[in-house]
Amino acid sequence: MAAKPRAATDPLAEFIRDQLHDWAPVTARRLFGGWGIYNGPVMFALIARDTIYFRVDDRNRGDYEIAGGAKPFTYEMPSGKIIEMAYCEVPADTLDDTEALGQWAGAAHAAALRAKAAKTPRAKRRGK
Repeated sequence: MAAKPRAATDPLAEFIRDQLHDWAPVTARRLFGGWGIYNGPVMFALIARDTIYFRVDDRNRGDYEIAGGAKPFTYEMPSGKIIEMAYCEVPADTLDDTEALGQWAGAAHAAALRAKAAKTPRAKRRGK
């Protein structure tokens, strides 16, 4: 029997879950000091340092730049090296607009699905 995801207790995670309720049933799970936001088994967003970031790729990154600058999610390794992940800060003006946030979430979910498909070996994708 699969374990049920733990309920979010982070206020921002709860807010995002509520805001995306009409778009899709999303769950929030603890993730390395932050939260991962999932639609089914696919993580398409993360919360870190009280900020929500959505998954990006070449198809939707430009939307973040147009909306006022794509601030990527970064973290520092113990060596001091800065790692930039394929997540960008969600434009603040969309957080209170459930319809707009759902559109951004849909694009982030699609980016996450494309990234997952790109990692799947070709033979497995063909059903071999």
